[in-house]
Amino acid sequence: MIGIHQSQFLPWLPFFYKVFASDVFVILDDVQFQKNGVQNRNMIKTPQGTLWLTIPVRRSLETPLNAVEVADQGIFDKILKTLEMTYRQSCFFEPVFDELKMVFEKRHTHLHVLNMDLVNIILNLMKKKVDIRLSSSMGTTKKKDELVIEIIKKSGETSYLSGLGGLEYMNLDQFRDEGIEVNVCEFVYGEYPQLWTKNKGFTPELSIIDLLFNHLDQAYSYIMKHGRIKKVN
Repeated sequence: MIGIHQSQFLPWLPFFYKVFASDVFVILDDVQFQKNGVQNRNMIKTPQGTLWLTIPVRRSLETPLNAVEVADQGIFDKILKTLEMTYRQSCFFEPVFDELKMVFEKRHTHLHVLNMDLVNIILNLMKKKVDIRLSSSMGTTKKKDELVIEIIKKSGETSYLSGLGGLEYMNLDQFRDEGIEVNVCEFVYGEYPQLWTKNKGFTPELSIIDLLFNHLDQAYSYIMKHGRIKKVN
């Protein structure tokens, strides 16, 4: 089964469920950057509530994601300071913070390289190896549904794992005609240990680093427990 997803900054938990549920996972790194999406930002939980961590970027209207530049190198120190102040009392602060610090101190100049580096260290923290490929290395020429089908065929897979949002614009008949089985992954949050639950309660839909700081030893099992796959066609 193959999963396909755009590059994200410190992705949330459904992204990683999709990664773990796929035999092959392709990151779309040569598609157009989406303004106000999660390619360059994601949320954490603070004593005051949720907070967006955002990487400022430099781009033109048609800039592909793998060419988007980081616009302010000072953001890396600011994010590290925010993470240290926010999570220093979490159960797994040191191992998680040390890995994130190592990435941010590289001062990556391009967003996609930063995102990939972060995904790799997150997988390493959970001691998981995944077959991740980049769409830019696959010699694709199509767009939209045809691009997804082209990637699936080039990968040699015949079963596709989509997110719930993907069903809204997919032509399922086109996939069926190409002999491709379509599945959808669903993720339902359950509570895990978080900071400040007494005053703020449990907060879902955060970056995976919130789970890692608080519950690293059970992060993988939590993700797999709360996701499921359903066949669509």
